[in-house]
Amino acid sequence: MKTLLRVVAYALLLVFSACSAKAGIRSQPEFGPQAVARDGLSVFQTGIASWYGDDFNGKKTANGEIYDMNKLTAAHQNLPFHTLVEVENLENKKKVLVRVNDRGPFLKNRIIDLSLQAAQRLEMAEQGTAEVKLRVLRWGGTALDGEASPEDSMECYVQAGAFSIRENAEDMLLTLGEIFPDLCFRIALEDGMFKIISAKLTAAPDCREVIKKLAAFHLQGFIR
Repeated sequence: MKTLLRVVAYALLLVFSACSAKAGIRSQPEFGPQAVARDGLSVFQTGIASWYGDDFNGKKTANGEIYDMNKLTAAHQNLPFHTLVEVENLENKKKVLVRVNDRGPFLKNRIIDLSLQAAQRLEMAEQGTAEVKLRVLRWGGTALDGEASPEDSMECYVQAGAFSIRENAEDMLLTLGEIFPDLCFRIALEDGMFKIISAKLTAAPDCREVIKKLAAFHLQGFIR
């Protein structure tokens, strides 16, 4: 009798758990809160922004510039240097245009580190963080609106990933071989990371086509 009661109780628990899951819990985004979605060659990213100021002011950024917290700049983990990003504070709809010249942030769930000036424009300096949406307007110095830029005639490469473990880079290399049968990629060890870099392409528009195709497979890439 006790065994029968335990079986009935367990069955009821499964039913109530399933009903609760259907009723109240929102599913997570398919690619997580920091996923990058692309519309053509524009890039949208949502997540938490923070800012950095006095402790770094006057020191070198990752691209060699001197950090000035009173300019409109930002740190991003993987967007190319000199990329122009429109940052929108989703809480108050304030927007600011910043240029990427540094790397970071390195705290979980944060997608961009803004200068003090940019944080003040978004009215988030006092609270320290804000939920934002990013829109890339110029990709590493290359316009995204279809207009030609001076870089269009330059040779370029596409970086399609950076991994701390070589085996993961090798797996990505196999995937890229399926997506781009006519374009060679290689693994290069730089800054302690195994980076996936394409063969040389003759012009920036060719590189942008590679990035666009990567986006179709939900993969990120940028022009080098």
